[in-house]
Amino acid sequence: MSQLLSQPGTVLITGTTSGIGAALAAQLLGAGHRVIAVSRRAGEGAPAPDVTAYACDLADPQATEACFARIAANHPDIALVINNAAIQLAMRLDDPGLDAVALQREVAVNLLAPAIIARALLPVLRARAEPTAIVNISSGLAFHPKTTTVLYSASKAALHSLTRSLRYQVEGTPVRVIEAILPLVDTPMTAGRGSGKIGADAAARAIIAGIKRGQDDIYVGKARLLPLLGRIAPAIPAAMLKRA
Repeated sequence: MSQLLSQPGTVLITGTTSGIGAALAAQLLGAGHRVIAVSRRAGEGAPAPDVTAYACDLADPQATEACFARIAANHPDIALVINNAAIQLAMRLDDPGLDAVALQREVAVNLLAPAIIARALLPVLRARAEPTAIVNISSGLAFHPKTTTVLYSASKAALHSLTRSLRYQVEGTPVRVIEAILPLVDTPMTAGRGSGKIGADAAARAIIAGIKRGQDDIYVGKARLLPLLGRIAPAIPAAMLKRA
């Protein structure tokens, strides 16, 4: 078992407005943790106890860098960082009406923002006496891409690689780097897409449980089949996710 989340502490979560991020924030708050919530619309509505909200457009690298420099200075007690925010656009690259700015925003949120956040907060995490961690929320599409989410799949594959590389870089320090690999989750981002979805609350519970168990790779729900199928019959998950 890991010491992470064993005692009330400060957790930073991106993308807390809805879906998995909102579920993670609610469950961690319910367990006595303090939450730093970062999203474009953070702070809307009535303030919640033990929540500090920062509004930041993670698609803007300069804004992200400035925001997390402030967070690093203001919150030296951060023990856990969860990079949850993501954009998933259905697209074909041969579509003449495809917006290049939308492509840039998707890559910035899904890949560049976690790298900027890690760079800003690693000094804070390394300075803590107790174990700390960065958790990157990934997807089964990182391993087997879907036809209609070409850039989302590619950016999650890159996030998987970034997670592994960062894990190597922090070896010998108190910082762990964790990847949570999710199946299709019922969130506003996936509305109207697919079937057999896992609920956001269930996904959040599984992520938290994996962190507590000390897992470096947390496979959630149907994604738990990916390592086995990848070894014995890799064509099966590739075909399933291609058509998903």
